[in-house]
Amino acid sequence: MNNKEIKILLIDDDEDDYVVTRDLLSEAKNLKHTLHWISSYEEAVGKICENMYDVYLLDYRLGAHTGLDILQKASCRGCRTPFILLTGEGDHETDLKAMKAGAADYLVKGEISAPLLERSIRYAIERKRSEERIYHMAFYDSLTSLPNRILFQDRLRLTIANADRHRHMSAVLFLDIDNFKRINDTFGHFMGDKLLKNIAERLSAIMRKCDSVTRNVPDLFARLGGDEFTVLLNVINEAADAARVAQRIIDAVSSPFKLDGYEIFITSSIGIAVFPEDGEDVDSLLKNADAAMYNAKDRGKNNYQYYKQYMNAAAFERLTLENELRKALERDELLLYYQPQINANIGAITGMEALIRWRQSDGKIILPSKFIALAEETGIIIPISEWVLKTACKQNKAWQEEGFKTIPVSVNMSSLQFQQKEFIKILSGILHESGLRPQDLILELTESTIMQKTETAFALLHELAEMGVRITIDDFGTGYSSLSYLKRFPIHAIKIDRSFVRDITTDPDDAAIVRAIISMAHSLRLKIIAEGVETEAQLEFLSKQGCDVIQGYLFSHPLPPEEISKLLQAEKQGGGISIFEFLKKEALNNG
Repeated sequence: MNNKEIKILLIDDDEDDYVVTRDLLSEAKNLKHTLHWISSYEEAVGKICENMYDVYLLDYRLGAHTGLDILQKASCRGCRTPFILLTGEGDHETDLKAMKAGAADYLVKGEISAPLLERSIRYAIERKRSEERIYHMAFYDSLTSLPNRILFQDRLRLTIANADRHRHMSAVLFLDIDNFKRINDTFGHFMGDKLLKNIAERLSAIMRKCDSVTRNVPDLFARLGGDEFTVLLNVINEAADAARVAQRIIDAVSSPFKLDGYEIFITSSIGIAVFPEDGEDVDSLLKNADAAMYNAKDRGKNNYQYYKQYMNAAAFERLTLENELRKALERDELLLYYQPQINANIGAITGMEALIRWRQSDGKIILPSKFIALAEETGIIIPISEWVLKTACKQNKAWQEEGFKTIPVSVNMSSLQFQQKEFIKILSGILHESGLRPQDLILELTESTIMQKTETAFALLHELAEMGVRITIDDFGTGYSSLSYLKRFPIHAIKIDRSFVRDITTDPDDAAIVRAIISMAHSLRLKIIAEGVETEAQLEFLSKQGCDVIQGYLFSHPLPPEEISKLLQAEKQGGGISIFEFLKKEALNNG
């Protein structure tokens, strides 16, 4: 960026402010730039999406409008050029509004120096580049450039919410290429990849053919992996609209492909699930569309099938599970396991993550993946979350009183728990009752949790930080992945989602994402935790990249408190054995 001329557009209705900004930029000797100035809101709206500039300097007051109005227009139009908001007076409320609206930075007029302005511009541009790079790698398929599973699920989630609000139908199509393995076996994987790219191009071409009257145009195609694609129809008037789209896709795919001198003929099978009849959430719609696709294959391939909804055992099982979960607390059926977190540099236990389990009356252990979503849907998560906090804090204090070294315990927080009005009061009471110091507790929150109500989250996180409680962002890379909140919120660490760790040694895209996240976090002086580490190769990769903390089955499964006590005792006794090696031996012995 040092050698490139930076194109800057100032949007400000005060000529004196333009002169001041121009003079400040002229003093920034290391910033090669051109500055253009416009003074009206209307002209600004026309300019923001022309992609002619590298950064916008935006006055907060623009006559009858505000800079926030411009930011909202830019967001709606898909403009990704960074904005730096300029205002005559600074306050936290404006700061939060600007950040939520997408501003890269926020500067107070009269306090701006040439070095500060230059630094803000450089930071905004570099940050946006990092965000774009991470965003594309995280949410788009590297082979076809189509949206990937994560982005598709996110868009489907928004579609469901919109359809539910406006009482209209939507549809999901699940597409699989018939006998694709035969293509790979016959021509090789290189040719198979070429074919998938060509299929993606044909699908994208269908999207570009507008037919809004009959709803025959899909709104989003995605590649889930392998030869599986999904299609999203945001709004349909009738179920037959989805069938028309499915047939257009089948016809497009069945036309011969010419690749490297070969003419290749393929067919596809498509399953259709319609909201709300065939499912009211992301998982059920995808699951049911997938089931319908397999039905299409069973019916001879090269066709589409609707999902058939029946009364089944699954619905009854869910109702039974909900009823049993409501009684789990009073029956004392919930318990906490703990998974060690290992310092990657010195090989010592540096923390524990508390993970809930449900032991039913018959002794069967139920994992959280089976009941946490249900608990959140029904509100049962509130008393369960409070129980988890109490139990984890008491257990950590008990370990300290046994003479083990002081390490923090991490507790996952649900969005409902975080949004409780009395949460700080409840947490303070739990810490006081258990006798645990606030700094020995880490709360893990997802990106979506803290971005739901940014102003409230900002205040709450700072209140927690003042108490001494530390914050880790969980599942980083699967949500907003924005540097704005990392810079402004009092965050201690970020945890790389296991979906990226799983394939870092085999998938170049996942490896690049992890490198970028680690580099970015360290530049912001944040610790990095990698979860889901299961192989020596993953450990070696993460260690070379400077990952701070490792967590995963390579060292230890989640264990009951008494087993954790044994590990802490083993580390305390030492004997020249690294806890790295001890844990790996234990994991090996436990299968």
